[in-house]
Amino acid sequence: MPTSRAVRRRGRRQPYVLLSPALVVIGVLFLFPAIYNVVLAFQKLTPYDAPGDATWVGWSNFAALLHNPETGQSAFNTVFRLTAITVAIRLVIGMALALLLQSQVLHRWKLRGVARTMVLVPWMIPPVVAVASWRWLLDANTGVLNQVLVATGMIDRGVPFLANTGTVWWSVIAILVWRELPFVVIVLLAGLQSIPKDQYEAAALDSAGAWGSFRYVTLPHLRPVVTVVVLMTVIQTFNNFVYVWLATGGGPGTYTQVLATQLYSAAFIGNSLGQGAAIGLVMSAVMAVFALAYLRVSARREEAL
Repeated sequence: MPTSRAVRRRGRRQPYVLLSPALVVIGVLFLFPAIYNVVLAFQKLTPYDAPGDATWVGWSNFAALLHNPETGQSAFNTVFRLTAITVAIRLVIGMALALLLQSQVLHRWKLRGVARTMVLVPWMIPPVVAVASWRWLLDANTGVLNQVLVATGMIDRGVPFLANTGTVWWSVIAILVWRELPFVVIVLLAGLQSIPKDQYEAAALDSAGAWGSFRYVTLPHLRPVVTVVVLMTVIQTFNNFVYVWLATGGGPGTYTQVLATQLYSAAFIGNSLGQGAAIGLVMSAVMAVFALAYLRVSARREEAL
């Protein structure tokens, strides 16, 4: 018969035994690549070399990154054009659509279900397919948008939206916002549905009006939700590679180059895995700040509940 001490010891070990398969998978798939990326950032290695042929170069990869004239433009494009602008647009349009989906007009006409399904359609489409569809839509010769603009007399000939420096970034922003907007809408809609109705009734009794109800009831209740949405969309967008690379390849030239595409170009076109790892490490450090902020906000929400 096992003693009570042995039973307690076995009980304390049991959670770790049950979690060990998942911990092994996490270590193999996430922890080991992360550690190897840190080591690789201080080495010189090409995709054609064996890992054992790597040469230790210290901080040279980071120095090369800082002295690269493309880095400043890539950082600006990543922080401002790819992330800040798209997050702001998604937040504003997402809030408007969430309020519309929650409105009594759609409820009265029994269109809420249809409207919510339509909002989710872009999110159901894989990003690769979405970008390919937009490339066809914006094509200078056969694109539907250019054909409509030419037919209505607004332009004389097709505009190469994805090859013109005046339109390329707004085209990329449109693709990203269209594909990723449903997530923001659904989260904000869930936040709206959690607001007690008696709060709006009290605001109506105080003659607050639509704007007053939104300002003094809706926004205060949605502030934690908005904070989480902003942090999550920033994390998801900052290191995004698919939209820019598939839409423009970082072009024309390097005009739409972002840190993620610069990483890919350095590692697999310039054949410098070390420089690519250095860029990835810098991006990971920036994202760690937002991840910690997200965890802190989430912890505060759980404490409040």
